[in-house]
Amino acid sequence: MSNLYDKLGPQGRALLNQNNNNHISQTQNHSQPDFTPQELDFVIDELRNPKPNTTVNKVLGYLYNYVPYIKHERNLGIVIASFLNSPVCFGSKTSILPTFEENYPIIEVFKLITDKKLKISKPTLSIKSYYSIIGQELENFVSYNPIQNSWKVLPIICGILLSNNLRNEIYIEQQNFFKYNWFFQNWDTKIKALFIKCLEFSLSNIHNENILFLSVTSLALIFQKDDENIKKYTSKINDSFMINLLVDMIFLNPNISTKAYQEFFKFNPNSPNNEEIIQKEILQKPVIKHLNKFSFLLAAYLRNLKYNYKNDELIHSFLIKVTDFNHHLSHSSSSSIFNNFTSPKDSNPLFQSFWYFMKNILFSEIIIFQGLLTRFLSGNKSNMVWFNSRDLVVIEREYREISLKIITNLYYLNFILLSIGQGGFDNYNFVYYLSIELALSSVQFDKMTMSLLNYNEVNLYPDVLNTNYIMQSKVLFVLGLWENYLQSKNIKNEKFAKDIYNIVKDLADDKKYSNDDLIEASHSVLLFYFANSSNVDLNDCIEYVNLLIKQFPKTISATQLCIAIETIGKKILSNPKPYPPNSIFTNSADEFFQFLVDKCTPIRPGIPVKNIEENPSFTSAQPITEIEANSTLNTLEQDKRLNNDIIHENKAKKPKDKVIKDLLPKFRKEYQFSNRLIPETARESAILALINLIPYFPLSVFLQWIDKIWYLILKSNESEKNYLIGMLWKVLSDSLDLNRIELAMKWWYEIMRIPERSNTDILEYKM
Repeated sequence: MSNLYDKLGPQGRALLNQNNNNHISQTQNHSQPDFTPQELDFVIDELRNPKPNTTVNKVLGYLYNYVPYIKHERNLGIVIASFLNSPVCFGSKTSILPTFEENYPIIEVFKLITDKKLKISKPTLSIKSYYSIIGQELENFVSYNPIQNSWKVLPIICGILLSNNLRNEIYIEQQNFFKYNWFFQNWDTKIKALFIKCLEFSLSNIHNENILFLSVTSLALIFQKDDENIKKYTSKINDSFMINLLVDMIFLNPNISTKAYQEFFKFNPNSPNNEEIIQKEILQKPVIKHLNKFSFLLAAYLRNLKYNYKNDELIHSFLIKVTDFNHHLSHSSSSSIFNNFTSPKDSNPLFQSFWYFMKNILFSEIIIFQGLLTRFLSGNKSNMVWFNSRDLVVIEREYREISLKIITNLYYLNFILLSIGQGGFDNYNFVYYLSIELALSSVQFDKMTMSLLNYNEVNLYPDVLNTNYIMQSKVLFVLGLWENYLQSKNIKNEKFAKDIYNIVKDLADDKKYSNDDLIEASHSVLLFYFANSSNVDLNDCIEYVNLLIKQFPKTISATQLCIAIETIGKKILSNPKPYPPNSIFTNSADEFFQFLVDKCTPIRPGIPVKNIEENPSFTSAQPITEIEANSTLNTLEQDKRLNNDIIHENKAKKPKDKVIKDLLPKFRKEYQFSNRLIPETARESAILALINLIPYFPLSVFLQWIDKIWYLILKSNESEKNYLIGMLWKVLSDSLDLNRIELAMKWWYEIMRIPERSNTDILEYKM
């Protein structure tokens, strides 16, 4: 470039100097011009006539270093015009068009250029002139050949608009509002109109995918999801074209999409350069870097789709593609080094980057599904469909099918949600619970959930499941679906409920399975089965209580034991099945109560249980921190009566955090036998579970069964007796209906005459 000036010749040199008055410097007597070319001349020549080794980044580097400091309007116009005609960035008859990812930096560099221009304090071109000249050059360039030139200005406009926040802060909020506000408002209106016009010419099948990808990226980065309707930008472009293009960019394209996750499986975790390579080759890829932006754009198109057969097919095609993506993601991760219990918390840069990427994929898909489900809730009012009941039925049927597909995708992504280490976030809960609500009314729900545990997806053999984190996540997700199903007060398919029980009772066995979350979630599902199924078998109840007793106190707490036994006891005691006259027991309730008494009797006094923080609920199988499992046990809930419901219906939202002190009983002072409210021994815990069944005792045997509990209390040691008598009074005084409380008070005051006796007398009393 240094011999350029000599090559031009006398006339060329004169023309160059005429066109670039920035380079002319007069001598002191204004008689002799200096014709030495300046650096900006070389930049312009390099833009228009690049060397073979000139790259896109090199061209953008020139712009970044010179454009913010240009002092003359004409020079700025020449530089912008030269760049727009650069064969390096935009191709030519003899130059190959760069790829999308090679040209993407145009957006970022023009943002940096504008940021720099807004901040510099040197006496350069005024900010108004800067914006006006660039706007005029872009408009003239597009007008010359809209079809060929429109896509080239989109990344430039995008980059400049991305600086608007800084621009407004400096020139409107901090300086002269009246001087700049109206100017920038007018400029924004004109440049966005030009942007929209260019989109119409750029988003077309006549262009190759690199141009299409760059155009969509420019749109994704400036689209304001909360303030703008996407049709403002692409009203003349087919929705299916945009949706398919975005799906390709986000999920399908092997070069630019999130399929880049496959690269993680090729890394050696012990390599020292992993972090640098991952940032450069994966995380800084445009689609991955701005994944949320692309997701919001796709969600906007899905949300605004009209209801017709063509769009129904489009949505189902989209869901099939995404499901296939997530299926491969799950299975690939399952056979990788990332499939272990500690992987999400590993400090190795490779593991940290992988899970960061996985979380971004999860958040991205939730955004997209949220847009799709919002379409259902809003009914896309522009279609006026809500005024036609037949159309409403069709829409509901369509969304039941959609919800089943969304649930399948959440199933594959559940291993990512669990890795976050916290309950479902609001957007996730919206998608999860609305999908389940729709899916539960589908006749395919039973079949679909069972298929998620087929051998190709999950191996329930303990030795396999215990060591496979991703497989466990799938099982936990299905348990959450079943928990939702079993919460229904009227279970439609009792055979399906029984099938659930047969599978989940094995998963709750801590002799087979070692994952605490899996075991506790299984207990949560089983309790809903016992609470709401109409065909609960006594043998199943006894089998399950035996399992609970084996796991207490190592796996389950005293409070959880009480909740579980009360849940089952209410079911049996409220609807006893009569036995033949020659049977040992009069009915199933009599047998179950005696079974519990027999289990409590041999427990030796004074065996301590591990002092763990009491949780008034089992951990839910659903993706929330914990489920509200409010009990009628007044040892747990004093202020809120739930009309003898064992488990409060889950309202599909994250429960409020409760302070355990608020759940504890408040005794009447004259009967405060003990200050202790939590059982400390195995015997206390077991007998307390029996005490809490008293509200469900049949009237015909009410006093007889209380006497059996009293006998168990008296066989305890002094500390246990004192505690259990206090808990007995709590239930008798606060939890009974009028008929039972009359019997209880007579038993307490007249038969036992407990208030008249000293504590010692009571404890020495023999039946």
